[in-house]
Amino acid sequence: MLRMGAERVIFKCLSNNDNSKQQIYLGSDFDVLRLIQHGDLVADDKTAPTNKVMYKASLDFHWISFKGENQRASWAQLILYPKYPEVRMSGVAKGCAMAPSHLLKEPTKEQRRARMDTPRCLMLGLCRDGRILAYLDHWTGPVSHEAAQLIDSGEASSIATVFHERKHPGHDSKTALLERLRQIYLMGAIRSCRLDAKGNRIEYRAQNGAGYTLESLFNITPNGRSEPDHLGWELKSHSSGPVTLMTPEPDTGSYLENLGTFLQAYGRGTNERRDFTGRHNAWQRNDRTGLTLRMEGYDQESGEIVDTSGGLLMRDDAGNIAAGWSFDKLLTHWSRKHARTAYVPYRKENHDIPYYTYGPSVHICEGAELKRFLRALNESVIYHDPGINMKWNNGRWKSKKRNQFRIVWNNVSRIYESMTEETLS
Repeated sequence: MLRMGAERVIFKCLSNNDNSKQQIYLGSDFDVLRLIQHGDLVADDKTAPTNKVMYKASLDFHWISFKGENQRASWAQLILYPKYPEVRMSGVAKGCAMAPSHLLKEPTKEQRRARMDTPRCLMLGLCRDGRILAYLDHWTGPVSHEAAQLIDSGEASSIATVFHERKHPGHDSKTALLERLRQIYLMGAIRSCRLDAKGNRIEYRAQNGAGYTLESLFNITPNGRSEPDHLGWELKSHSSGPVTLMTPEPDTGSYLENLGTFLQAYGRGTNERRDFTGRHNAWQRNDRTGLTLRMEGYDQESGEIVDTSGGLLMRDDAGNIAAGWSFDKLLTHWSRKHARTAYVPYRKENHDIPYYTYGPSVHICEGAELKRFLRALNESVIYHDPGINMKWNNGRWKSKKRNQFRIVWNNVSRIYESMTEETLS
């Protein structure tokens, strides 16, 4: 798997219920959605609101052989059931000649009893380009035997609840992250900079240089991707103000149809500039814009999605959708980000160009559980704080779009299962 491009190799000992009919169980905490790269989460259109809500995401899944052969299982997908909650994997054998279909058949009662203590081992090789390399060993095969030994002896670490990974000394991502942050803390004041597209470090004079400078010290090129920054960790620089968690663009509403018309109706401005700004809390009308942010299709008591056609929608007084984020959009963004985040405080010094110092502490946050995220949106713990404008420049309108979802620093702990403070000094 490593020779074929895998950066990590994880494995799961499959139970009797992990089969083609009942699907392969991948856990109930959704961490697997951040571990395994996947396509966009899309609501199952066949699922009525009164039935169980589910979301599906495609996988670039390939069965491999010891000879180096591989074949894609084009029907492979993840299925997210928010209500239970749980994640399953299905379609891994459908339409693929190389798939070990005989090892994935639903067992008889006799086979269940006979195989109770001899699970099969499913190995997955995770590649940077999103490919998933898969190998499934027989109940009494050597890989299955070795997997059981690694788990029993403590030589395997638990990953995303149901998977394991062989321990490698010195490869702990949290330890490596803190060591690099400690080195950055000891560097003292650092001149504001960022990396260009080729990875060259260049000066950066804008006010938002703290994040770019920190990313450059981890050799991270600025991008609009939602994936974590370093070794599976999201890096967030912060001072005393609110923290920007994400900047997803709306996927519905008049905002998409014509930004100029949107700004004319809900923004403010002059003949040369139009702006759409201001904090928007859920269920509270913003008097400046005349819009109300609503979580539609969400049950506040249970904390569950009950209608997949809903989402976070901004409506005007007439009920028109000005801008909105479908649950598909929100869950896809959530599933690729913020599972593990390091919040790094900074201080700024103004000279001819800003300088930043980081530390001496850092907050390590883990476990961004789905219900916490949805509840935080519904209760305005996470709020919309846009910075959108259009300027008349050289005979044409030039637009800037930034849909920020932010959180007050004192509320950050409410969206994670654990938050600890580490000292870098």
